[in-house]
This record gives sequence, structure tokens and C-alpha cells, in this order.
Amino acid sequence: FTCMADSCASDTAAALPLDNAAGLASALRAARTDGSARLAHLDRLLSALRSQTVRDVDPDPPIFSELFWLLSAAWQEPFEAEAARAACELAAGLLALPEFAVGGVHVSDDFLDLAFSRLCQPANAAGAGAASLPAGPVSLVGSSGSSAAKSVRASSAPGGPGFGGGGGGSGFGGGDADAALKLELSTASEVVVWVYRWQPSSRAGLRLRIGRALLRMSSGGLPPPGTAPLLRILAAVIAGFGRPTSAHRSLLHSVLLPLHRPAGRLEETTPHLSLYHEPLVHAMLLLLRAQPSLLPSALGAMLQQWPQPQEGNSSKEVLLLHE
Repeated sequence: FTCMADSCASDTAAALPLDNAAGLASALRAARTDGSARLAHLDRLLSALRSQTVRDVDPDPPIFSELFWLLSAAWQEPFEAEAARAACELAAGLLALPEFAVGGVHVSDDFLDLAFSRLCQPANAAGAGAASLPAGPVSLVGSSGSSAAKSVRASSAPGGPGFGGGGGGSGFGGGDADAALKLELSTASEVVVWVYRWQPSSRAGLRLRIGRALLRMSSGGLPPPGTAPLLRILAAVIAGFGRPTSAHRSLLHSVLLPLHRPAGRLEETTPHLSLYHEPLVHAMLLLLRAQPSLLPSALGAMLQQWPQPQEGNSSKEVLLLHE
């Protein structure tokens, strides 16, 4: 009887048009729950995204709930690689649409924990899941009632399905590992950006999460592939800073400058720093332009990270000289 009910629900979802809220929410639910036809549901949703049919939809909380539940399942459950990639592409594409740039929804801390776990996964964590996290956020999206989200400045965070980057192993396994990982990081970045922009009550907590994550990434060893995407998010946050505060000095000295510390190399001419140096420099420049008084202490701290002659790390010296 359960199988029959699931089949009926799947048939109903496939019959509903995707240009209205009820049909889109139903299709997202079917893509998560109907394993036997998951790829068909996702292909239909992606076709509606590419044809811009879904832009006729006025997104409501159930749509966001189903979208984030689908993404949570793709990151945690044994989704086939192709379905996981399709779910990521769909989520990033929908969140980048102007119609989905709305407030009035609330994303749970559990789901943000999951997004950050994907951004912070080590470079050698191919196929690793998030077993330590709950099976899914219990109260993923609900009414917020906050009107502050409507006044968020566009400069506070960028959007777009291409946001992110990285290389190395894959969290999915199978297929093109580099492309799969880049898509996963892009999607997790898009989620964080969307929440930062449209859920103002979470901004302070997100800044703290980003800072802590980057601080862990500077502790040594091969930097996680999510380091560069996180720095791009942080740069967008810095661009929206107002008047200078002591927190900005702390950000510089406790997060950005320690990221210059890694002295390891992938090979003779590729220092670990090169994996994320460009977005790191961008974030540094934005912060120092906003608060030039921090420049002398920043230069002194950078000189302390200069490679010793015996290390022979001339490629890192070149990066620091460029900066």
C-alpha cells in the first residue's frame, strides 16, 4: 500500500504544471521521495528552470522547504551521483532567480551546519557524507515575519549559479570529480549567500561561522577546496560593511592574515597559498580600503609569514610580493 501511495503521489506530481507554487512544491517533493523516478523528476524540474517556466511562480515557504529538503537529502542520503549533481544544479539555479530573492522564510541552523560541512570538507574527503548531522532539519523553513530582509543591499553578497569554485576530490563519487565538487561548492555557497541576504537575523551567526571555518582552514595541511568560495563570500560581506569597528581589526588579524601562514606545496611551483590567494587578496583589499589605518599592522604581519631562505619557497614569495 505504501508503494502504491508513493506511485500515485509521483504520478500526481508529474501531472501538475510547474508554473505555479503547488505544482513546483509537489515536483520538488517527488524528486526527494520517489527514488525510482528521481532523475525523471529532476530532469523535468531542470527543463522548467532552463526554459524559465518557473519564473512564473510566486515562491512560498513550502517551495523553499521542499527545495532545501531535497538538497539536504542529496548531501546526506545515498543519492546516485547524477541525481545529486542535478539537485545541486537545480537548487543553485532557483536561488539565483530574481523571483526567489525574497524574505519571510527562515532556514534552520541544522541546514546551515550541513551547508558549511560541505564547504569545509577536506580535499581528500571524496564520497564522505555528513553522518554526524541529523537526518534532516526538522523545521527547515517557516514564516519569519521580518521585513528587514527587503532592505538588504545587493552588495552584501553576490549571487548566481556560477558562484564558487575549487578542485580536488568529490563529495559525490563517480563521474567528473572536479566538476562535481565545483558544483557542490557553488551550491553550498549560493545557499549561504541567499541566507545572508534574505535572513538578516542570521547574519551575525553566519559571519562567525565563516570566520571560524577559515581559521580552521589556516591551521595547516592541504587547504579544503571550499577555502576560496568561503573567501569570496567573506569579500562580499566585507563590501557591505558600514563604519569601522574593532571587529574589523579582529577579522584582519584573526582570520585573513593567518591564511597567509601555510607553507606547504602541492609541487615545487605550487604553494598551498596559491589555491585561494586571489580571493584572499580581494578580501584584504576591501577591508584595508575601508579602514586604511589597519595597513601598517597588516604589512608587519604579512612580513612575519615570509618564507625562510632555507625553505626555498620562492613561489610563495612571488605571491606575497604581488600582494
